[in-house]
Amino acid sequence: MSSLRSETDQLEKLSVRLCAMGGLVEHQLSSAISAFERRDLSLARQVIDGDKTVDEREAEIEQMVIDLLESRRLAGSNLRQAIMAMKVANTLERVGDLSKNIAKRSLVTSREDTADTVASVVRMGRIALRQLHDVLNAYQDRNPDIAVAVWGGDQEIDELFNSIFREILTTMSRDPSRISAGTHLAFVAKNFERIGDHATNIAERIYYSMTGDLLEEARPKTDITSMTVIEGKPADAPGEPQLN
Repeated sequence: MSSLRSETDQLEKLSVRLCAMGGLVEHQLSSAISAFERRDLSLARQVIDGDKTVDEREAEIEQMVIDLLESRRLAGSNLRQAIMAMKVANTLERVGDLSKNIAKRSLVTSREDTADTVASVVRMGRIALRQLHDVLNAYQDRNPDIAVAVWGGDQEIDELFNSIFREILTTMSRDPSRISAGTHLAFVAKNFERIGDHATNIAERIYYSMTGDLLEEARPKTDITSMTVIEGKPADAPGEPQLN
């Protein structure tokens, strides 16, 4: 009985540590969005500097899982929970990296004329933040239904990314002086799209750890930017570019 209690205690400590890391990464992402929106260079640098802490938290959780697996013969839901924690921590670390990249690009976009597109990109960031928040709540509340909702909600981010990407390409084709700003905006938007993907990956792992079942349906995916082409005359020639 004491052995089972000890195993349960260690898994609970692992869960608490993972929740804390999730809260830290959520804060990093929220701050990166605010820095980008408000052109707040000080906040952007705080996000960049804070990424080291995220990396440290991921390494701590990985070591906790390794120690647990070496000392215990985990099986069933306990084994799934331990493996899930390590994988989710790794995914959260990637979200932290993307938040840092957004903050870095904010240092550049703050000097550029980007007002006509920033609002749309910020909206996309807020959706990605909501997805991350919800999936972390699914883990903390042990609620697989919330995980399923997050898993199926990625389409909204993809569709907004498609729209923003086309808007940015159109702007750059009309005015070559906007290419630098547009390139950075496109990368920021892509980072938000990737964060949405990571939130759905976390949802899949949480669902499996709780139920022992895989989400077997094909996940909705509507990012078509890899096939987006803008055809038209050079920016200094008359006529509007045509979107395909």
